[in-house]
Amino acid sequence: MAEPTPAGWPRHLAWALLPLVGWVLWVLLSASAVRMAHPFDLEWMEGGMLVHAWRVSEGLPLYTEPSADWVPFLYPPLYPWLVALGGKIFGLGYPVGRAISLLGTLAAAASLAVAARREGAHWGMALAGAGIFLGTWDETGWFFDLLRNDGLLIGLLTWSMVSVRAGWLRAGGLLLVAAFATKHSVALLGLPMLLWLWRVRSWTPALRFATWSVLPAVALTVALSLEGDGLFLTYLLGVPSAHGFVAARFFPGAAQELWGALPAATLLLGAGLALHPGKRSAGGAYWAVVGACTLLLSMAMRGHHGGFLNVLIPATWVLALGGVLAASALSRSWPRLGTAVVVGVLGWQLWDGCPDPSKELPTEADVAAGEAVIARVAAIEGEVFMPHSPWLPHQAGKLPSLPLIALWDIDHAGGPLRPQVATVREAIAARRWAAIITARKGLSYGLDEHYKVAETLRHPAGALLPKTGWKVRPKKIWTAKD
Repeated sequence: MAEPTPAGWPRHLAWALLPLVGWVLWVLLSASAVRMAHPFDLEWMEGGMLVHAWRVSEGLPLYTEPSADWVPFLYPPLYPWLVALGGKIFGLGYPVGRAISLLGTLAAAASLAVAARREGAHWGMALAGAGIFLGTWDETGWFFDLLRNDGLLIGLLTWSMVSVRAGWLRAGGLLLVAAFATKHSVALLGLPMLLWLWRVRSWTPALRFATWSVLPAVALTVALSLEGDGLFLTYLLGVPSAHGFVAARFFPGAAQELWGALPAATLLLGAGLALHPGKRSAGGAYWAVVGACTLLLSMAMRGHHGGFLNVLIPATWVLALGGVLAASALSRSWPRLGTAVVVGVLGWQLWDGCPDPSKELPTEADVAAGEAVIARVAAIEGEVFMPHSPWLPHQAGKLPSLPLIALWDIDHAGGPLRPQVATVREAIAARRWAAIITARKGLSYGLDEHYKVAETLRHPAGALLPKTGWKVRPKKIWTAKD
């Protein structure tokens, strides 16, 4: 641990940041309390994730041959497993999944404060770092409390990083395995952790970390592959390999987005690297290599086809931590002026970065519109296919639907599962569903040939639209052309 900030008034100045930290936390918690129980999608893939959890609770496999009934998302299963488990206790629905995500986000904020404190930062600065990270809620797509795997992922991943730095190698390895089981791309971040252990500590702790990370991850992968007849890795690796890459979103796009999210923290990090005259510590080397790899991975995922702002969450965490560690180093080098300046900069980042979630809160009109759709779907005799809103048929007492984004994921030229897309076309041609309900646009896959628009749903302006991501809602009811 680095030497503490010198005594005197500079040591206590960082406590002035706590009201701003409390304000950011209050904004997040109060808005999440409103969003938590909303019974419809806040983001269009939430319903699809609930369908995953429903299949788990029904004992149905996730990684199966694509069909008109089911195609999974390209994620490992830990998050839907946990949502299904929570559903057994509290009832399967949006609140359980959103609560898991929010708890993961708060755990990540706590891990940032612990990481900064262990490197010698004043508690006021360490907590400011946690608040700065939470303040990126809007710049990362409002995903902190969504029924998506990002909140759980960042909590598991960051505590794995902190555990390895602290020497808790068993915990660090197992937490990394859990993060891999949430979103598999983060397994790559085990490499810089392993390299640092080998170069800075010795091969013995490196081997211990590898034992508690690589071996369980391989065992889990083998088990899931056997259960899914080898399709687990096909979905996680084979299918994405056919997707495109948008280079401009990787750079300069992602770099500009991160700068816009954390300008002050980034400036502090740059100033710390340029001006701090102290010798590089073991902790500094660790966070430099792990942080750089995390930044590159997040930016690469942003460039990947379909990568939304949520993939930048790990990058904002390491940037917030880097800014705080640089602020701490600068305050130790120049105790009076340096401390005053960095506390002012951290305070400005907290104030300027605090999100305004007023437009992200569901309304009574959203609920009323959703309930009207449920009643209309329930009145249809027979099963209904709603690929844009796959959980809504279940809310109407019918089987949930195949998520549209999962179908799109396998429908890429050269993709290993693209031939199975024909099963959806065949089901539409066979007029399998009593009705198909789409968003404003159609669906393709032969829908126009075999179904016709029988009814257009009318909603109040903006009602039932997701608050982030693709803004789609049930709009057109299609029935068979006879």
